Amino acid sequence: MSDQFSSSFRGALDLSSLRQPPPNKATDLPSAEAAAPTVVKVASLVSELTEVNLRHYLELSSKLVVLVDFFSTADESSVSLSQKLESIVPSFGGKVILCRLEIEKQQRVVEAFAVNQPATLLAMMAGQPVPLFAGDQDLDKIQAVIEKLLLVAENNAITGTAVVDQSAEPVPTTPQLPPKHKAAVELLNSGSYAEAKAQYQQILNETPSDPIAAAGVAQAELLLRLEGVDVDKVLNNPPQNFDELLMASDALLAIGDYADAFEALLVNFAEASQDDKNVMRERLLQYFEIVGKTTPDVVAARNRLTSMLF
Repeated sequence: MSDQFSSSFRGALDLSSLRQPPPNKATDLPSAEAAAPTVVKVASLVSELTEVNLRHYLELSSKLVVLVDFFSTADESSVSLSQKLESIVPSFGGKVILCRLEIEKQQRVVEAFAVNQPATLLAMMAGQPVPLFAGDQDLDKIQAVIEKLLLVAENNAITGTAVVDQSAEPVPTTPQLPPKHKAAVELLNSGSYAEAKAQYQQILNETPSDPIAAAGVAQAELLLRLEGVDVDKVLNNPPQNFDELLMASDALLAIGDYADAFEALLVNFAEASQDDKNVMRERLLQYFEIVGKTTPDVVAARNRLTSMLF
């Protein structure tokens, strides 16, 4: 293990304690005059790591040791390792915290850390990664690895302690919306669709390239069209005309059946009149905004639409 530490961390931290026994003499202990360790209030000793909050934990690693469990619920060894890590972390008295990163959902972070399999454990110290091991391990070995890691941390003045405080704000795992966007979301969630649309439109007028606002306008318009509509009835009765086709595609999108919503319009696009094609095109572009332009279903549907336009 010392080779792993040295190759990834040499020049950044003092790793000599990995090759030395723990101090056992009074003269080896830190002076009583040493600065008091930093106390960090956290909502939990176990947290979710994402691309959004990665910077927060990198900065926190200058105060205390941050373990990162790259896990997958589809891998038995990873599930086993995660359970052991969650059970052992509290025994270190806040000297380490555990961040769990789901590899299927955080591919950019996985690539940044050059991790190539689940059940991989690394640490972050002083803003830098320290590979520890890959694959499930016995609890005793995990304990020994973390104990050695803490010696490295102590030699490099990373001696903070995490204290669980119920009043501490959890670290966000998703992007935080600006105030105007939050207000629009609240209006949307309260059923004030017209007001939400106006709020999103105001944001879009100020920042025409804002994708969240564009999606918000499209979503508000969708909900306005469906206001008072019996969606189940719409879905259980085949459309008999163009207006009913549009309503059916709206209903499909509203229940999350994105591919079928796209298909309902695309399969009828070639035979439609030019005026109807224009309406269908605009409706599809709205759908793409709502679902997300880079999702596979949207990419496939956009390519089909483009091929029929030219």
